[in-house]
Amino acid sequence: MKSEEAKPAKGKKKISIIIAILLAIVVGAVVSFGFTSGKATEIIKGFSEKEVVESTVPLEEFLINLDSGESAKKNFLKIELSLYSTKEDADVLLNANVAEIRDTIISVLRKKSVNNVFVEEEGKLIIKKELIEAINKKLDTDAVEDIFITNIVTQ
Repeated sequence: MKSEEAKPAKGKKKISIIIAILLAIVVGAVVSFGFTSGKATEIIKGFSEKEVVESTVPLEEFLINLDSGESAKKNFLKIELSLYSTKEDADVLLNANVAEIRDTIISVLRKKSVNNVFVEEEGKLIIKKELIEAINKKLDTDAVEDIFITNIVTQ
């Protein structure tokens, strides 16, 4: 009796395994056909791809008197900057407010001395962070995400 009961269990197991293998082959064939035809790739791109608008707004050169403290020696900073954003229409906003942005940058940099212009925190110049915060506060937005220093000279 035991051998009769064991045979149907083995037969059901084999059928289950064969069905699972066939199902895996069919699913694999459908998926591979979808990828080779390009339709699946288009569908996946549609879900994962958001259009990121990047804008970089270059500003004209700044020549600024630095804070010399008690010293009689005058120190200067010559710097060129570009403002970077991935926000929509940020370039329009930044270009429309160039005068306010330049004024804010000059106000922040005038308070710096030669010694603290190049101070870094976590490998990034602190003046970048200060300028980003000051510009965004002035414009009441978070449009400026980064600042690229394209030229910098102190004397």
